[in-house]
Amino acid sequence: MRKTIAFLLLAVLGFSGQGAFRLLLDFYPNPNHVPLYVAQELGFFREAGVEVELLVPSDPSTPVKLVAARSAEMGLTPQMNFLIAVDEGLPLVAVAALIDGALGGLLSLREYGVDELQDLRGKRIGYSLEPLEPVLWRTMLTSVGVAPGEYELVYTGMSTLPALLTRAVEAIGAFRNYELLAVELWGYAPVFFPQEDYGVPNTYELLFVVHPELLREKPEELRAVLRAVARGLAFARQNPEEAFRLFSRVFPELDDELNRRSFAVTLPLYAQGLRHDDHPRWKAMVDFLWRTGMISTPLSPESLYTTAVLP
Repeated sequence: MRKTIAFLLLAVLGFSGQGAFRLLLDFYPNPNHVPLYVAQELGFFREAGVEVELLVPSDPSTPVKLVAARSAEMGLTPQMNFLIAVDEGLPLVAVAALIDGALGGLLSLREYGVDELQDLRGKRIGYSLEPLEPVLWRTMLTSVGVAPGEYELVYTGMSTLPALLTRAVEAIGAFRNYELLAVELWGYAPVFFPQEDYGVPNTYELLFVVHPELLREKPEELRAVLRAVARGLAFARQNPEEAFRLFSRVFPELDDELNRRSFAVTLPLYAQGLRHDDHPRWKAMVDFLWRTGMISTPLSPESLYTTAVLP
């Protein structure tokens, strides 16, 4: 727990490390990040010739802002958040992917009479992130013929799971590698609807992003960092139990059945070779966000990502 607090303090105090390469997580440490901590604990960053600080943001919206302001060298962020940030004028470019494919969707319980997505007609759906989540859930429901007036969207803040389990709502936005597993572990009968199966283009759930200037100034350092991450990812695939042990050595409070299951589900979803250059996927997501009003201009995919520093 001391290390978690230390990382949080570093984020809050404006990153006090001198000379280290600052890599901002997208959220609190969780099984998504196991390859990064494997690379740190096994010395892969050091062997690549870089000193890396893994930092925790005070808010999930801050990594793109801090990277754009050059208060950190690299950040993790979902592709959709990245595209919205670029549309808002932040200077950013994606250099790699950590998780290849969407994790999100709608979660309900069979106890609430939900078997198919259209069974959410007439029900309440909880969400925590505005304005993106309402757009995603509206897209999904429209794809099965459920019109916006036929369900109620309820803002729950970050208390989506309690709202679902107390039936304040009958469905919530959730991740297939966390909330779905938690509900199942607690003895409920969950039903999950992946967003990419219902009208939302598939996405890179987590991208590594940098300021474009860094590509010109420190390409070898960027390549070294990603090479070490790729080694951590390969080690995790080949040695999953040891990888999780290394992660839980840093965060013993996360050494439980839920996080072990979460890592097992996440393991096959890591991006092969950290690749993030599926051009049709980029175009489909840009078109979707533009069509739904989430971005104001149809961004050119060619300007959004580069493979120049992939390991």
